[in-house]
Amino acid sequence: MINEIELIAVIIAGRSNCYIKKSSVYNPYVKSTLYDWEFTLQQGDYLFTDAYRGFNPYSGVEYVYYQGAADSATPIWYCDYVGYVADLPEVIPGEVYQFLKESRGAHLGQCQGNLLTDYEYSNGAWHYENRFTGDLQSLLQVENFFYNNQLVARQMSGARCCKLSLLQVAGK
Repeated sequence: MINEIELIAVIIAGRSNCYIKKSSVYNPYVKSTLYDWEFTLQQGDYLFTDAYRGFNPYSGVEYVYYQGAADSATPIWYCDYVGYVADLPEVIPGEVYQFLKESRGAHLGQCQGNLLTDYEYSNGAWHYENRFTGDLQSLLQVENFFYNNQLVARQMSGARCCKLSLLQVAGK
């Protein structure tokens, strides 16, 4: 049976293993035909995918599929996201991206399975605010990145758990 705890664990594992770990020497993504880059992670009966295009601005999609004993995968989570770094002389997009990975990694590591909890993180002149509205059925996530108290980047995500798919798969 599929439950929210398992779904959240898969999302956290997927996010932690793709863009959080990506570096100049390690890239877990592969070139994609539809997007610029894509990533997949199999975790038990679940498959997490992330695909994105662009650098600044950028956009992408996450999916979680339940595979179970069936030959085909049932989508149970999808998340669309867009982000940008402001065109400011004191901010280099690569530095913002490094702080994005650091702050999100801290959130994923500290949330203890409660992914949808508002979170703040600071390191020197950098500050991160992560705000959630809604729940797994209809979620809006807004991430703001500040440098010296000035908003320098934002990512917005809209996500939804396909409840009907959860019930159909669980009710086999």
